[in-house]
Amino acid sequence: MFKKYFLIILIIFALAIVIAAGFTIFFKNKPTWFLNRADEAGANNMAKQNLVRQPAVAGSFYPGQTAELQKMVNDFFNQAILEKSTGTPRIIIVPHAGYPYSGQVAADSFKQLEGLGIKRAIVIGPSHHFPASGLYLSGADLWQTPLGVVKISDLNRELAKNNLFQVSDQVHQPEHALEIELPFLQTILPGIEIMPIVVGQLTFQQQADFAQTLNQYLDARTILVVSVDLSHYHPYLDAVKLDNQAIKDILEFNDQAILADEIDAPWALVSVLKLAKQNGWQPKLLKYANSGDVTGDKSAVVGYSAMAFYGEIREQKSENRDQGEYSEAEKKELLQVARTTLEQYLNDGKIYQPKTDNPKFKEKRGVFVTLNKNGQLRGCIGYIEPIKPLIEAVADNAISAAIYDSRFLPVKADELKDIDIEISILTVPKPDTVENAAKNKFGVVLQKGNRGATYLPQVWEDLADPGQFFSSLCLKGGLAADCYQTDSIQILSYQATVFGE
Repeated sequence: MFKKYFLIILIIFALAIVIAAGFTIFFKNKPTWFLNRADEAGANNMAKQNLVRQPAVAGSFYPGQTAELQKMVNDFFNQAILEKSTGTPRIIIVPHAGYPYSGQVAADSFKQLEGLGIKRAIVIGPSHHFPASGLYLSGADLWQTPLGVVKISDLNRELAKNNLFQVSDQVHQPEHALEIELPFLQTILPGIEIMPIVVGQLTFQQQADFAQTLNQYLDARTILVVSVDLSHYHPYLDAVKLDNQAIKDILEFNDQAILADEIDAPWALVSVLKLAKQNGWQPKLLKYANSGDVTGDKSAVVGYSAMAFYGEIREQKSENRDQGEYSEAEKKELLQVARTTLEQYLNDGKIYQPKTDNPKFKEKRGVFVTLNKNGQLRGCIGYIEPIKPLIEAVADNAISAAIYDSRFLPVKADELKDIDIEISILTVPKPDTVENAAKNKFGVVLQKGNRGATYLPQVWEDLADPGQFFSSLCLKGGLAADCYQTDSIQILSYQATVFGE
């Protein structure tokens, strides 16, 4: 009997060893289906968690202890001066060296944001660890500093759909140029959200595209923070000379000269100067110093500047424009420009060159001209972006609507008597959601890569159902009818002042 039980125990023990060995082999050489399911589960769990970028230079460039850091930043702000007579800052330039060297200069820029109700900071700066080309977004949801976490703006997801940008935590994680600005922002603007962008080398077209993209997102509650150090490790007098030249080029909007100056974020600054010049924002030097001024060692110094660009947000004013922006006489004049242009072009082959002293007509605006014949569409073409003065855009698009709308044969001169002209003057398109654009019946631009299409606000009169509206817009852009429901689609909206004969 004993031998029988002993034999059973041995068999059970042997089976346990075999099963254990089998599981070991299985998990070591998982079949593809198992790996996929396991990875999907892990990915889903990760998606539910906030990804936090940990500080890279806390304890080196600035204090790693909360109380010590807060005291240092507060002391900087207590000594900073608020420029009260200049206006509202839209862009600030700040240094990014260790706090003992450049902290006071940085505080003089950040001080200008006090009490402005700013909710979002777009923070841009160079890459010190990688020879980067292009624009890099962070893949994190939160950035950590000893003063707490800072939320990454939802704008990050919007920009990630834009081919101009790429996401790289490899570039962001070791970089100090953006991180070092956060404790200042956390102190002067509690609850601030950030949009961090590392700026590498940019082509001329990328500089212009980046400036235009920034322009779409800057509003009264958004500040653009440019993290820049000046010359590095020259004798004091040589450094001052180099830095003065760079500052002069910034103040004079000499964007191409910036590329030859000794600045460690030249492509970021070039793009910013294009943006500021476009908006008419005026720069001011708030403070200049170098490390020699702080340490007394003037043998090899690094230069720092605090600067700000002041002015009004033009896009915000545009969003509030309505039918009352132009008088009835002005509307009639623009309609006459369109009709005269068509008459001269279709009858005589001449291109009408309208003249004006009206500053409203000289302002660059997005414009569409629509031609209707006996109540039916006969042509419609325009500019979404403000690329020409209003009066020129009306004349150009009148001809284009008559001749170049591929949906119709060119308009003939004898049709003009039966054609009514309608003009739509647009605000600058801004990123939006399908739901908000539908709720407000805005004009919509839909983009995916190189494909896209737009519908003016008037189209809602014929396609009142949002599903039909956006499906039709997708098809117009050569995309699948449900493209508006995918994450890869970018939606922008605009309003229009519409009037006709």
